[in-house]
Amino acid sequence: MGFNIHGLAFKQSMLTLLGFSIVFATLFGILSFQVQSEFSTLLTQKGEEISLANVAIIEKLFEKGQKLGDEYAEVLGNEKLAGKDLDDFLTQTVFDARQTLPQVLAVVVAYESGMAPQSESNVNVMRLAQFSENDIKLFDGKNYFDKEWYKSTKEQQKGIWQEPFVGDFIREPIAIYTTPIFHTDTLGNKVFAGVLCLDMSIAFLKETVASIPVSNSGYVVVLSANGTVIAHPQSDIVFKETLADLARNDYDESSSDFEKTVRGMKKGLFMGFTRDGRETAIYFSAMESNGWTFMIVWPAQKYLESQRSMEKMFAWMCLIGYVVMLCLIFVISSRVSRPLNELAIAADKLGNGDFNAEIPHLSGRDEIALFAGAFTHMRTSLKEHMEKQKDLDRIESELDFAKDIQIGFLPMDEKEEDSGDELHELTPFLRPAKEVGGDFYDFFKLDDGRLCVVVGDVSGKGVPAALFMMVSRIVLRTMAKNLKSVVETFDNTNRELEKRNRANMFVTVWMGFIDLKTGHIEFASAGHNPPAIRHKDGRVEFAKSKAGVVMAAMDTTHYRLQTLDLAPGDTLFLYTDGVTEATDANNELFGNERLLDALSKGGGDGTKETCRYVKKQIDQFVGTAPQFDDITMLAFNYKGPEGADGV
Repeated sequence: MGFNIHGLAFKQSMLTLLGFSIVFATLFGILSFQVQSEFSTLLTQKGEEISLANVAIIEKLFEKGQKLGDEYAEVLGNEKLAGKDLDDFLTQTVFDARQTLPQVLAVVVAYESGMAPQSESNVNVMRLAQFSENDIKLFDGKNYFDKEWYKSTKEQQKGIWQEPFVGDFIREPIAIYTTPIFHTDTLGNKVFAGVLCLDMSIAFLKETVASIPVSNSGYVVVLSANGTVIAHPQSDIVFKETLADLARNDYDESSSDFEKTVRGMKKGLFMGFTRDGRETAIYFSAMESNGWTFMIVWPAQKYLESQRSMEKMFAWMCLIGYVVMLCLIFVISSRVSRPLNELAIAADKLGNGDFNAEIPHLSGRDEIALFAGAFTHMRTSLKEHMEKQKDLDRIESELDFAKDIQIGFLPMDEKEEDSGDELHELTPFLRPAKEVGGDFYDFFKLDDGRLCVVVGDVSGKGVPAALFMMVSRIVLRTMAKNLKSVVETFDNTNRELEKRNRANMFVTVWMGFIDLKTGHIEFASAGHNPPAIRHKDGRVEFAKSKAGVVMAAMDTTHYRLQTLDLAPGDTLFLYTDGVTEATDANNELFGNERLLDALSKGGGDGTKETCRYVKKQIDQFVGTAPQFDDITMLAFNYKGPEGADGV
């Protein structure tokens, strides 16, 4: 027997497999995230350890330079030195500064036109004291008004670390701290008089960067405030490339997210690429004093190999588990759908009079096995009687026997189903119009404690209707216990019944899942009459129930979930159309109004008396007219938690 992709087993397997796929994908994502998080945390910790010590050293040097520059500018502003006094001051400041900060190479003072002490109006003065070859030399400067270091300091009126460069007088990389010089005018106001520059050599950064130990082939890079590379293991790119150049590679010619991240944050970790396209981890930390950036770059190959190895191992584990679950799901689902398929085929053959149809032998004590056993017993009994009895009496005897089997297969009371409790009371009633009929009812408890109640009516009469009724009941019962949802139960049952419905029969069904603790009912209707509700105060009404398409008609039918709520003391009355369409000698129907009237008058004395009273009213109405259709009723009285407590 080939596997049917339209069958219940395949659809259940695919849905379950989808659920496992989501679970495995979620687990894989969580693992990858955790590994990546651990990786990032490890590199961040290492980056902070290296950065804290080295950035602090560099910051301390520049803070000293800034302090010296501010002090010298204040002295010049207060004392207004000129000529030899100014030269002596500059010479001494260079000497003193180098005692505190050996990186100091020069001190420069540049005045606004006419602002230099003892100078003539519109005269420009710029003097530079430079340390060179163990001596301090003095120079005059010129054309400084258009220099960026002068203009920016004049505009901002505060001390600034300028972008590092190679100067005109000092032929090595320097960082310049520029700070404004203020004079006090006759009114006591401070007036911008010029700029003092403190030139610091940054050649030490090359040795500093080279001496910092970084694990796993890592290295250190220092960027200026404008992103210029001022320290790098490759000396050929120092002062020649910028952060934007480092952020570009063969695959992305524009400024990358890395550049944006570095410019937008004070410190952090970024996964990116080097100039040659290798994947790297980059930790960066901004310097407060001068706006420079200290970066540590690790080739991420080793870390990523470990991460990907773990992900690959977990992926294989998921794949193996996926295959195992797939096999188990198909086996379990097939054990449910295969016997139902075989029983449906056998039912169809029996309905067409083939009493030699093979019925599968199923071991176990579940509903399908019991149904198969009862089915086999019915087939054997009917076959023996058909072979032995030739006259009408014998045929009627066989039909009576089939009726006993049919009626006996339905639960007579809740003890048979072990579904009784103090929360409710339930009574069923069925009387076929012929020896066997197509009406049925059922009730049983689900695993979550809810009570399932069912009433159905198969089209037609006699043995075919009885066989189709038995198949319909067992399929509905099996689906309800396995799927837990009334809509899924209807959808799957409809497909199973329609699949082998060569006799073109159909069945109307009303099924509800009742929460015995709350009285809430989830139900669906396949072309069946709406149930009636008798409230505790005696009011009677039909429930709001929209009938869907009858079962076994179309395999694409999807049923709608509907709900209603019972209050303690309310009675739910289910029935087939044999009740409301009972006909008297004048062809008048019993009808809905007589049913509501009967429930109103006789529905307050328990479910058993309710069914008896309705049947009595039908008999009185019909009189001597023959019973035209099967009469089936199921009365359910909800007592609720108060009833359980005896209140």
